[in-house]
Amino acid sequence: MSETFRNWIKKDWATRNISNLIVGVSALLIVATRLTRYVSQREKEKSYIDSLESQANKLPIVSLLRSDPTFEEVRNPYDNVAPERRSHHFTAGTLQGKGKYAIRHIVFFSTEKMELVAISHIGSDMCGHEGIVHAYLHINFRKPLGANQFVVGKCKVTKLEGRKGFVEGTLETLEGQTVADGNALFLSKHAKCNVFRPPRDVDHLKF
Repeated sequence: MSETFRNWIKKDWATRNISNLIVGVSALLIVATRLTRYVSQREKEKSYIDSLESQANKLPIVSLLRSDPTFEEVRNPYDNVAPERRSHHFTAGTLQGKGKYAIRHIVFFSTEKMELVAISHIGSDMCGHEGIVHAYLHINFRKPLGANQFVVGKCKVTKLEGRKGFVEGTLETLEGQTVADGNALFLSKHAKCNVFRPPRDVDHLKF
């Protein structure tokens, strides 16, 4: 093997090693940059959610209901949805997250009054038109609902007939403006409708 050929091999080997090193370092930089962005995004999202949680717990209506002995604060019914089902569940999965339902609903139930009140925060990714949320509660739309605000959902059992439970409800702003209202018929799997029970498990109800 000639000296010229040996030198060429050494030079080519060194060039390939340098090229591989450059590619490796570039890949590491890309991964590190994306990881940094991901961590930063997660931190911002957590900070946003913590801020909303704090705001929600300070709302006058929340304080009022927590001090009302006729209402009980109950666990969010969608907490019962198994993790493996959430990716296929519209309310417990699809609608959860920043820009949608970023925080858990705060739910109160009165067995005495047969009423339920839920306080939720609706994000900007739930708009039918830019900046406007289509707040659907059964049928009647009364006013446009702006995004990125807390809303109050109220419902009341008006009549029970065997397996049937008749419910009326409204969706209101914190200022008390009704943006949607409607009524519903719930059918229970059981012989006697138990729609008026605290909503710890909604699997027994069919809309």
